[in-house]
Amino acid sequence: MKKIINSNYFYAFISLCGALWLFFMVSTPGVGSTRDSNQSSQSTVNTKATMTVPLQIQANTDAYYITGYPQSVKITIEGPSALVTATKNTQNFSTFLNLRKYLPGKHKVRIQQTGLNSELTYNIKPKYVTVNIQKKVSKTFDVDVEYSKSSLASGYDASKPIVSPQSVRVTGAASDIKKIDKVVVKPILPKGIKTTFDQEVLVQALDKKGKTLNVTLDPQTVHVKIPINLPSKKVSINFTQQGNSPSGMSFSFNSDTSSIMVFGTQKQLDEIGDSIDIPVDISGVTSNTKHSINIADVLKGQIGSSDPDMVLVNITVNNSSGGSSNGNSTSNNGNNGSNTNNGNNSNSSNGNNNSNSSNNEENNENNNED
Repeated sequence: MKKIINSNYFYAFISLCGALWLFFMVSTPGVGSTRDSNQSSQSTVNTKATMTVPLQIQANTDAYYITGYPQSVKITIEGPSALVTATKNTQNFSTFLNLRKYLPGKHKVRIQQTGLNSELTYNIKPKYVTVNIQKKVSKTFDVDVEYSKSSLASGYDASKPIVSPQSVRVTGAASDIKKIDKVVVKPILPKGIKTTFDQEVLVQALDKKGKTLNVTLDPQTVHVKIPINLPSKKVSINFTQQGNSPSGMSFSFNSDTSSIMVFGTQKQLDEIGDSIDIPVDISGVTSNTKHSINIADVLKGQIGSSDPDMVLVNITVNNSSGGSSNGNSTSNNGNNGSNTNNGNNSNSSNGNNNSNSSNNEENNENNNED
């Protein structure tokens, strides 16, 4: 046995077995080494991702108004999978245009980025944009209201729109501000509307051709109120007696309300005239009283409504016999006046008699002289 162990063949055999074992260990890696290899492989594989990101402007925007650039751009990044995924999730980078050194005018400028990891490559679309740099101008304009009256219900009319605020401040390139023909809101009224329209509406700055200009408005919306009602007019009211009155009584009417506003279609207003008669029922009335009269009951569909819708009338009872007595008294006073005249006539007669006596005396004196 010692001879076998000490022989060269034995050591050669042992060496061969060891070599074979090492060979199989290297050629057939374990489970742990497989996991490490897979992780290493995943981290080194490159992937792509495309995102839409805002485009920032670096310029003196207090003095200049800049147009022609998009609000956002697309950027495609490529690199290690884990890094691309993290960048896409966080988006801790930005794209921008550096316009600080540019003078007013049109310029083709390259879009840049900042914040991307150096291991990533990127491609921005578009790569270049043409911007127009102009001096900034601000001006205040009144807001006009334009809407279609065809949306109103049949017979209805709209009063003057109320806009709040009544004016807006428009900021933009000097050339665009000069093009402004009007600043308007265009509310869209529901078809067949019968009630007041009351909404926030977007403001637009338009040129002479009605084209919307690229300017900034402050505020961007205004509150628009359009009163919608039936047409109306003011009419006077007259009270007329209705019903049977007790014998010997007459009535007079008065009210603090002498006129009312009536609402209706234009045809109804034309037919009703400038005044209306309101009948007052005096049946059973024996003393002074007050009645409330509903205008709608009186006109019965001749109009849509009225303001006020109720009228309070004061009814005064006059005693006809008492009135006649006063008349007789007046008549007696007139007769007394006649008596006075008769007295005057008597005095005149007396004067005439006296005159006749004087004439007789003169005639007697003349006869004596003869």
